[in-house]
Amino acid sequence: MTNMRQIIMIAALISITAAPAFAQKIKVRKVKGNSAIVESTGPLQPGAVYDLMSADDFGEEIGSTPRKYLVGLNFVFTNTKSDAANTTAETYLNLSAKFGWNLGTFELGPLIDYRMNHVNDVTQTTWKVGGWADYNFTPNMAGESFLFGLGATGAFGNEDRGNGTKVDLFNVFVGPFAKWFPTSSSVGFRMDFGYVYERQSVTDGYTTASGLASSAGIFAYF
Repeated sequence: MTNMRQIIMIAALISITAAPAFAQKIKVRKVKGNSAIVESTGPLQPGAVYDLMSADDFGEEIGSTPRKYLVGLNFVFTNTKSDAANTTAETYLNLSAKFGWNLGTFELGPLIDYRMNHVNDVTQTTWKVGGWADYNFTPNMAGESFLFGLGATGAFGNEDRGNGTKVDLFNVFVGPFAKWFPTSSSVGFRMDFGYVYERQSVTDGYTTASGLASSAGIFAYF
């Protein structure tokens, strides 16, 4: 009888002390081989062994949204100067829609760009399609609030200048960005700033324009 009481007391003590360990959450920050730097919501003891379950064992965490795919909308401001004679710097506002895949450190996908400019009762419109890519200095995972990195886009399309003239064009952009997820949710905002280069076809060849561009956008992961 005494042995049975001791077994019951030991089992109760183990269940009480083990409960916090199983309730806490652990996030892996860095991995090198079989060693890792982790962040825990509860206290950890040096040398202690903890049994962890994978996501397949218990499914996705309630309330968390995996950041596998994304859709986004960017407002892009550009200021460029053409290399053609007798031209001045021009400022434009572009609207860019994105879809993409999040691979953690890298993100990439297609984009559609639209621009409209109204000057001297003439409306100029531009459509472009292309792709984009981001390199995140920190892997983009659920729970991250701020991300910094380098981004690039490339697109080609057609510009209708409204006076019967249409030109083909190609442009690229590269520069740093910052992403912010309020309350670490799956919806966030981003800011980009960098260098833009554009080439336009003309009757006797092509002209180029280059300058600075910045953008502000909103995006959602799912």
